[in-house]
Amino acid sequence: MTTSSLRTPLLIAVAITAISLGGCAGGPQLQVKPLSATHYTPTSLVTTLTAPPQRPYMPIAEIDGSAPAGTAPAQVVAAITKRAAELGADAIILHDESRSTPAQMQFNPSGGLYQNTPGQVTPAFSAEAIRWLPAAK
Repeated sequence: MTTSSLRTPLLIAVAITAISLGGCAGGPQLQVKPLSATHYTPTSLVTTLTAPPQRPYMPIAEIDGSAPAGTAPAQVVAAITKRAAELGADAIILHDESRSTPAQMQFNPSGGLYQNTPGQVTPAFSAEAIRWLPAAK
């Protein structure tokens, strides 16, 4: 067998592996709805809030983020925070909309036994990206 005839099956195997692994790479997915026509300079620090602040602010975007079940919620929050910084936000008002699925017991017909499927969390968050307004004098 020549080197070129060995290379073809190897290339096919590598291509199939790359395609199948690409389908598994399900990181956080974001949807951004701008609320302001103004483009701001990106910020380096975004504060995460869970309720509207007492100080004056202006909403600049709504950001929705989700990821497949089993993904760490912190990954989704980090992606939202990064996107908010790119939009020039000073803070985000974060709302947790994650869903939990309970643990289940399923019958495995091939072995005739039951198997436990652990519960999982499907992380989903919505956030309002905001900019601080100057305090009134």
